[in-house]
Amino acid sequence: MKIVVLNECFLNEDHMKRLKSLGEVIVFDNTTTEEQAIKRLKEVDVAIWDGFICPPTAKVLETADKLKLLVLPHTGYFMVDLETANKKDIKVANAPGFSKQAVAELVIGLMFAVNRKIPLMDRDMRENPFESDPGNVEHQNRYWGFDIKGKTMGIIGLGRIGSKVAELALGLGMSVIANNRSPKTMDGVEMVSKEEVLKRSDVVSINVTSGADTKNLISQKELDLMKPTAILINVDQGPMVDTEALYNALKDKKIGGAGLDQVAGLTKDHPILKLDNLVFTGHAGSSTNESFRVNLPELVVSAVEGFIAGSPKNIVN
Repeated sequence: MKIVVLNECFLNEDHMKRLKSLGEVIVFDNTTTEEQAIKRLKEVDVAIWDGFICPPTAKVLETADKLKLLVLPHTGYFMVDLETANKKDIKVANAPGFSKQAVAELVIGLMFAVNRKIPLMDRDMRENPFESDPGNVEHQNRYWGFDIKGKTMGIIGLGRIGSKVAELALGLGMSVIANNRSPKTMDGVEMVSKEEVLKRSDVVSINVTSGADTKNLISQKELDLMKPTAILINVDQGPMVDTEALYNALKDKKIGGAGLDQVAGLTKDHPILKLDNLVFTGHAGSSTNESFRVNLPELVVSAVEGFIAGSPKNIVN
C-alpha cells in the first residue's frame, strides 16, 4: 500500500505513525500544479490531497491508474471531477464537520460585532481616543443595538454547523427557528418555512451546503422579507448572497446589518466596503487550533484507516 500526502494537512507524529503502519508513506510540502500531481500519483493507492490548492481534475485522475482513495482535508468536494473518479473507481472522502464548532462560534461573534457595532466603536476610539460623550445622543445613537436575550435566531440549514449555531443561540437565551431542505427536528428549535425564518428572525444565519441551487439563495426578494432591524450572517459560500442586493438593502436601511465571512464579486473599490452596518471577516470561520490541528487530521487519517479496513468513512461518491 502506497500513501502519498500531496499537501500540508497538519499531520503530527502520531498521525504519521498511524499512516506508516498501513503502508509506505511519501509526504510533499505542497502540490500546486496538474503536472506535479500526475507525477506524484504514479503507483499510489491512497492520496491525501488539498483540492483547493490543486483541483483533482479529469486530466489528473485519468492518469492515476492505481489510485483507490482520494482524501480531501476539507469539507467541500465540488472541485473534484467525480465523473472521472467514478469511472476510475476512485473513492473520494472529505472531512465533514471538522470546523463546525469554530464556524458556529464565528456566527455568534459576527452577530455581536454587527449588533453592538464593535468594529465601528473600535475604529472611532482609535481615531478619537476618549472623546465618546454619553450625553451626546447623536453620538450614542451611532452605536445603538439590541439585547440578544429573548430575540429570535433564524437558521437556514440545520446541518452540522447550523445545529451548533442553534445550540449556542439557545444558550444565550434566544428563541430559535430553522428551515432545512430535508425533514429534521431538534429540541428547542421550531421548524418553519424559509419565508417564515426571514420574516420572524432578528438574526438570520445561512448554514446550507453549497451547490448549484444555492447561488443567490438570499437576494432582493428574500431581503425584502426581513425586519428593518434584522441582521444577516453568512459564513458559507459568498455566492449564496446577492452582493448587489445586499448592498442596496444595507445602504437603504431595509435591514439592520450583516456579517460576512465570504463575499461574491467583491472588489477593492466596491461601495459595500464603506458601509458601517457591515462586518467582514476573511474566510476565517474554521481558523482555530482545534479545527485544523486536532479535528481535521483525525478525520483524514481515520478515512484512510477505515477504507483499508473495509469500513469506508465520509465517502461522497
